[in-house]
Amino acid sequence: MKSLFSAGVLLFTVLITAAWGDLSGRWSGNDGGTYYLRQTDGHVHWYGEAADEQPAWSNVFSGRIYGTRIKGNWVDVPKGRTTGAGSLELVLEKDGSELRVVKKTGGFTASRWTRIKTDAAVTRPLMQLKPSGNGDCVRFDPAALGVLRVEGRWKIVDGDHWLFDFGPNQAAADQSLKVIHHYRMDRTCVVGRPNPLFSYMLAKGGSPSGGMAGEDCVAFDPKTVTVSKIQGRWKIVSGRRWLFDFGQGQTEAQQALSAIRRYGFSQSCSVGRPDADFTYLRR
Repeated sequence: MKSLFSAGVLLFTVLITAAWGDLSGRWSGNDGGTYYLRQTDGHVHWYGEAADEQPAWSNVFSGRIYGTRIKGNWVDVPKGRTTGAGSLELVLEKDGSELRVVKKTGGFTASRWTRIKTDAAVTRPLMQLKPSGNGDCVRFDPAALGVLRVEGRWKIVDGDHWLFDFGPNQAAADQSLKVIHHYRMDRTCVVGRPNPLFSYMLAKGGSPSGGMAGEDCVAFDPKTVTVSKIQGRWKIVSGRRWLFDFGQGQTEAQQALSAIRRYGFSQSCSVGRPDADFTYLRR
């Protein structure tokens, strides 16, 4: 009887593996961390860490696959500064490309993971997709984003598309992903194609709002900003300082000003001064 049961479990595991594929690889958590999974004989193991040179947390997990669910235990390891431990029950979704928490103990932070595809699959900018909603905006799922090195360049990717290119600067890519997660941004918008002169991010169709510790922002009053031509270049200005330069693009400057007023942006923020790799506007 025991041998029949064992054979049944093995067959079930084989069928599940065939249906979902091997879960081994790099995964991105919605806690900003990167998780390295290995699947062996119906079991899943991982090592995960925060996206920092000296991660605030790092953990290991070992669990078993039961149909579309994985049950196991996790524990923090000394590479990070936290010392938690507990259990996790996960469910496989979207043909095995996502994991979601069903039950957890011990204060585990992440609740969803997305498989990071190989760099060979990431070939196209997200903005090539058809715009959705008001303005020239493209939606994305912030929980599905990850940081990936593509042909030697660090990028924030969504499936087989990339959103932002940071060149050799992995730290800027990691920090920018934290910003996106913090504000729950889910749309990227531009003014002027094919070479945009202005861009901004939205969260559920509105302006990102609040604040994030350590962010680099410059405040301005959206009610008083105007478009002015300064030394032959069209710019959005606030008082005696200019905020955005549009060159000869007067129409684009006016469109950008309309977006600023519409969404009530009052902070211009960046990651990686003086040559910012990522910029965003918020209330």
